[in-house]
Amino acid sequence: MNEQGQSKGINLLSKVFSIFWEPSKTFKDLSEKTGWIDVLVPLLLIIIVSWVTIPYLSPVGIEMAKERIEQSERMNETQKEQALERVENQSPVISYVMAPISSFIMVLLVALVMWLAGNFFLAGDRKFLPVFAMSAYAFLINIPQTIIKTPLMVNKGTTKVYTGLATFFPESKTFLFRLAARVDVFTIWKVILLGIGLGILYKSEKSKAITTVLIIWFVYAIAASAIGGLSPF
Repeated sequence: MNEQGQSKGINLLSKVFSIFWEPSKTFKDLSEKTGWIDVLVPLLLIIIVSWVTIPYLSPVGIEMAKERIEQSERMNETQKEQALERVENQSPVISYVMAPISSFIMVLLVALVMWLAGNFFLAGDRKFLPVFAMSAYAFLINIPQTIIKTPLMVNKGTTKVYTGLATFFPESKTFLFRLAARVDVFTIWKVILLGIGLGILYKSEKSKAITTVLIIWFVYAIAASAIGGLSPF
């Protein structure tokens, strides 16, 4: 299979839009032919949208960081003053630099996990690039997530806006609430897309591939929720 160059099955724009309405169409095209542009274009779209939100969300994030520091019971007054000074003097340029770095690292890590899962649990033998591209397209779900959540965050003055199980529980610092917060509509959407894509790339049953990804995500969600309780704030 030739995985060099851009796929000629459907154009890039069609692949981007199909991920929302007919994801199998996008993933089947990636299965036949994948190029680095299939990684770069989705990532670039995600980064651009995140850049647009920075002027609106940065002030919200700064105020939340200051509030967490002031309410912290694990820091003495000197540590709080130093932390507040760092937050207040932080350059906005950092956010613009970190956005593409964090997006790339996140998609890369997820792609690595999907690649290992496909090769070991689905008994496949795929090169990394198609799986990387599949993961990048699945992460395009970040765009509608950002479009919907950003106005809510700005309006409420907090980034703690939930679109999942957490909406049914009072906010707390418990493990169960942190776990519920991760059971989010957009997160589940991405997980299912990753499962569909993995199944197509590895020619596996859709149900088996989706179940594999759901189990991996659930293990991660439990671990991340547990570790979240170790935050210094």
